[in-house]
Amino acid sequence: MKFLAVLITIFFYRNWFGENPVQELVSFRRYQEWFVTRNLATNLRYILCVGIPTLIVLLLGVEFEDWFFGIIWLLLSLFVLTYAVEIYDSDLVLDEQITWLRALTDEDVLADVVQRHEDFLATTIYELFQSIVPVLFWFLVVGPAGAVFYALSVRYLDSLDLDDPEVDLLEQVIHWTDWIPASITGLLFALVGNFGRGFEYWLETFLDTEESNAVHLQNLALIVVDDDRNAEEDNVVGFAQSAEQQLNKLRTLFERTVYGWVGIAALVAIIGW
Repeated sequence: MKFLAVLITIFFYRNWFGENPVQELVSFRRYQEWFVTRNLATNLRYILCVGIPTLIVLLLGVEFEDWFFGIIWLLLSLFVLTYAVEIYDSDLVLDEQITWLRALTDEDVLADVVQRHEDFLATTIYELFQSIVPVLFWFLVVGPAGAVFYALSVRYLDSLDLDDPEVDLLEQVIHWTDWIPASITGLLFALVGNFGRGFEYWLETFLDTEESNAVHLQNLALIVVDDDRNAEEDNVVGFAQSAEQQLNKLRTLFERTVYGWVGIAALVAIIGW
């Protein structure tokens, strides 16, 4: 059942355009924002906004051998997974960046162009990962409750002000819940890309929990698509052409990695976990 739920979710994720219909149907963000604006103890807010919904889904998501309850569990899992994933149109995002690169001329400042492109890569690679991978991982490990816990924790963090006392705690929660799925994703990057260089970097940084997961994913993704040659370009047009080739390779890497999680789900199903 888990494999089927993951397969359908990835199909939805890859082929749905526009807003997430389940998130529009269940506006849980307003529920969280209501508690955030109340004068409550910070830990209590987190329990009410994340802990209680996760507990409810955990109780509802108990698997039974009976086929009827199995279908109910599958429907619940699909509902939860569809709600938890963020629809991320990577093709549109990359195409917009390519359009910007093609519009550049040598009159543009190379240093500014390089910096903007690097900022784009840092944001895009991590957003793609976070939009679906941790949700799938925690679903495979814990079930629907795992997907709910991760998704609600991320959205709860987004609802907090930067100076809120809970921000540091939530950032640590997200860092550690991202760490294992980010490590597996990094290994997938190496497997479907440049394995030699990618696996070497993966081994060197596997136990490095001090650096952010976003930085490790960005570095590894760029290593496996042979990004280092971009730094050798000494003019804007040349850099733009090289960066476009890089983005097309990243597009392929992203697609293969997402479908790599289908293989992981199949492995989990074979093991019987």
